[in-house]
Amino acid sequence: MAKEKSYKGLLALTALGATAATVISLSNKFSKKLMYRHHKNEDRPSILESKYAAKDVYIKNQHDIQLHGLLIEKENADTTLLIAHPFGLEAKDMSLYVPYFETRLPQANILLIDFCAHGQSDGYIRGFGIKDVQDIVLWNQYLLKTYGKKHQIIMYGKEMGANAIINASGKHLLKNVKGIISDGAYTSPYDIIGYRIMTDYKAAKYPAIMLISKYIKKAIHIDIKESTIRYARHNDIPTLYFHTKNDDFVPLKMVYSLYNKNRGEKVLFILKDEKYLYDLQESDDYEKTLTTFIEQL
Repeated sequence: MAKEKSYKGLLALTALGATAATVISLSNKFSKKLMYRHHKNEDRPSILESKYAAKDVYIKNQHDIQLHGLLIEKENADTTLLIAHPFGLEAKDMSLYVPYFETRLPQANILLIDFCAHGQSDGYIRGFGIKDVQDIVLWNQYLLKTYGKKHQIIMYGKEMGANAIINASGKHLLKNVKGIISDGAYTSPYDIIGYRIMTDYKAAKYPAIMLISKYIKKAIHIDIKESTIRYARHNDIPTLYFHTKNDDFVPLKMVYSLYNKNRGEKVLFILKDEKYLYDLQESDDYEKTLTTFIEQL
């Protein structure tokens, strides 16, 4: 699985001895790297088209920006699994999850989406899982328009994708979504960016994270302090929280904050040795957890 590409260029913003002007300048430069996509990703071939006959589908958002998805259809399917990618990645980066879910939901359609300013979707301003809520809602509407008002939907999100789904659910904007699978969600963009500054560069997150937050809010009107915990408190869709014990990107403690505050039906499953969900070696505990969750939806 590709490493989160958006963080490769992170600078040690609070390095010892840096002047205030330097910290401000570097914080602003890094903010721009986070906020903007400077070129559209090349549309590379993948097993989604060659093996699963995925087809390109497009919708437009409220700003007339074209959003892209890859749809794997099954005959007479009454359920669709929507897969949402992490920050800086794209739908095709989630291809290894398809065979994993195909064996567990063999009769369901699978829709892999590109968020705005990611993959083959248009746009250059990223939404941080906050503005991306509207993308999730529009894809939800697309599925119901395409397959009918009784069509059922399950949503799986990885990191930012999970945050966008939980945020949308907590705002009560989703229809016919019978279950959410959250994989590696974090408490807020502010928290995860600050954590990466400390972890990747052994630097204090203050004042850099404060400057980054302020700059992003001023430039694109997104408050990265907006917390998914706030929306988990109002999430009444059954949610299965997955998290890797030794997650090298999102610390394990964040999932407990989300799970504990989640209002509705919820299940927590910690992956002990695996890095990704699709790496999981099946176990009795796991089989019972996932099977029971899906059967009860």
